Amino acid sequence: MLFASSWWRSLFHPVAALAAAGVLSAGMAWAQVQPAAPSPKAAETGPADVKPAESKPVEATKPSESAIKPHDVLRSPSDPVVGIVEGHLIYLSDVGNAVPQLPENLRGLPFDTLFPVVLDRLIDHQALVAMARRQHLDDDPQVKRDIEAGINRILEGALLAREAAPKASEDKIQARYNRQYLGKPATEETRARHILVSTEEEAKKLIAELNKGADFPTLAKQKSKDPDAENGGDLGFFRRDQVWPEFADVAFALQPGQVSQTPLHNEFGWHIIKVEERRILAPPIYSEVHDAIRQALLQEAVQHVIDQARSQLSIRKFNVDGSPLGAVPDITPAQPLVKSQEVPPKP
Repeated sequence: MLFASSWWRSLFHPVAALAAAGVLSAGMAWAQVQPAAPSPKAAETGPADVKPAESKPVEATKPSESAIKPHDVLRSPSDPVVGIVEGHLIYLSDVGNAVPQLPENLRGLPFDTLFPVVLDRLIDHQALVAMARRQHLDDDPQVKRDIEAGINRILEGALLAREAAPKASEDKIQARYNRQYLGKPATEETRARHILVSTEEEAKKLIAELNKGADFPTLAKQKSKDPDAENGGDLGFFRRDQVWPEFADVAFALQPGQVSQTPLHNEFGWHIIKVEERRILAPPIYSEVHDAIRQALLQEAVQHVIDQARSQLSIRKFNVDGSPLGAVPDITPAQPLVKSQEVPPKP
């Protein structure tokens, strides 16, 4: 994220938070896959004398030190040049593209209010980039690795935006809702607690204590070996099809407040069940589950793209010492398997 330093916070009224929030974002999470942004419009030249960024747009007709092509300056009036930093052109559309990335409470401000502040942030950004290039930071090995990592993230996001995002469109969300919920009857849910112990004898002793008035949550915290023990064995609400059949039979047969009198056994041990409450739940309306369905569709689509990529590529894995992990195909890697220490460039 650009311009995240806290000292920007005090600069501009009424939009002092613009720079602190970051006008531009270098990437975004997979859970919010978005279409790839258009390529930036730039015409960069070699190093030249850097001028301090001005608070108002630089006149496009006075690029004294830049090798700007005439057709760039005379671009369509609907997208004029609004700033120039060392030959890098900043267009009105660049400012416009930055506005949707602002915090939600700032996006609604008049564009005339946002324009000078966003433009100055873009100029600041390009000024820092120009100085970094002048100091040959783009030749630094670590910077090169960071640039490559950034390119890889952008390519990854672009692929997912093209392949995965369409699988979570509104019509597909609606179709999934219709299939899962529309016209379905109300379902019964039970909220229960349980205690899990290793032996039947121990389970029977605990049932005897519960019948004498012992507190179920307290015993669960003290005796249960299940991770839910710290919550007093509380499993929350669940449907019959969400738990194993024998457990469901007992949980849905008991009335609220009742404790199972016979320990229930499975591969994890012996269970004691107490039902706390029961409810009938109608299918959710579309708006209640819209975001959850979208997220599920995105996750499924992303996993499909990953599986497809893995099936079409040559992939090898190695142990931490660099030795082969599993069967090794007879191939020659395009790059060395163990990177040599890079030597920093001489000043």
